[in-house]
Amino acid sequence: MSIAVICTGTELLKGGCCNTNMQLLGAKLTSKAIYPVMELSIGDHADELYFALSCALKSADTLIISGGLGPTADDITLHTVAKFFGVKTIEVAELKEKVKNCWAARHNSHCPKFQYKQAMIVEGGKYFDNPAGVASGIGFDIQYGGKLRHIYLLPGPPAEFETVLNNGILDEIADICGNQLYTNGFLVCGTGEVMVAKTIEPLFRNLPLEIAYTATPGGTKLFLSGKDKLLVDAAVNQARTVIGNHALDAGCFDLPTAIIKTLAARNMSFGTAESCTGGMVADSIVSVSGASAVFRGGIVSYANEVKHDLLNVPQEVLQNYGAVSSQCAEAMALGACKSLNCRCSVSTTGIAGPDGGTPEKPVGLVYVGACIDGLTAVKELHLRGNRKMIRERAVAGALQLLWELLNMPENNIC
Repeated sequence: MSIAVICTGTELLKGGCCNTNMQLLGAKLTSKAIYPVMELSIGDHADELYFALSCALKSADTLIISGGLGPTADDITLHTVAKFFGVKTIEVAELKEKVKNCWAARHNSHCPKFQYKQAMIVEGGKYFDNPAGVASGIGFDIQYGGKLRHIYLLPGPPAEFETVLNNGILDEIADICGNQLYTNGFLVCGTGEVMVAKTIEPLFRNLPLEIAYTATPGGTKLFLSGKDKLLVDAAVNQARTVIGNHALDAGCFDLPTAIIKTLAARNMSFGTAESCTGGMVADSIVSVSGASAVFRGGIVSYANEVKHDLLNVPQEVLQNYGAVSSQCAEAMALGACKSLNCRCSVSTTGIAGPDGGTPEKPVGLVYVGACIDGLTAVKELHLRGNRKMIRERAVAGALQLLWELLNMPENNIC
């Protein structure tokens, strides 16, 4: 059973937003060892959707279409899909009531008729509830080109897309796909694809396993797939043992999540001191549910006087070595623990560019620091890319350093 994805939205083509729906969907399907054969991004135009449907149906039996289910004139997905397949649409009473109630909760007026577009589904199909928004997900089966096709329409806003996907569609697709491979894996933090491959592939060369990698700023996501769940899980455990401290727990692909889990288990509080990353480290931590159990706060100390006043970075360090230095990164990490009253911290200071570099301190030079109960470590990084990439990689570098420090034998304490 093959799957194709169509993402509608002119804003996707104009750079108005990133296609996070495809990123999420790809990860969700991969977790079930299901891999789409194609993804098409199109504008909010019926002829473009017609063309995309024709292309996708040449390669796939299951179509997942996101966006275009709202009430406005450019929300043409349901009408266009129904016309393409020659099916009727019907209004569902309970969905109409939901639309009416949602309107009443926000407005002191009668619900306009155009809003009831969101109460329509394909005749003979079904809907998937959307507690995060108004438009429901829609699913229907139809014969097309001599084959049974499975069509799913999901709302475009990312929170609603994820909610509807998890509210029955993902499980239904997995059931339809039937005899698929089982997948497990983990993040190898701070290590590139080539090095991971060199380590892993000789281990499983003669086993019925598929190996896949995804590079991220924080390391490499490793996926092992096979028909035998016990074999896959055993291989993942073996791989983690061989890789050592750079391997997160099985099934964990997110370093902030792993750090929060570790700190919570050890009853350790955490804080951040950031310069070039401007709060991105703190953001990566608070984006994880449960962060409040360990995270005390963060200090964005862009100016030298803030580094001195709030983080107690000595003036002689700033004068003799500069803000972009290992000495400053170490002092920032120590200062964060003191100012935020926490047991561990990370710090970042560097030159993200594109301006500000010198021959001695070029763009991409970043120092990251970590501190646990007064024990400090600093790493010098030479990062490539644009400003955004350098800052993202600096975040990853800081968290990797903390992870390494947390996993030193002497720090496996409560």
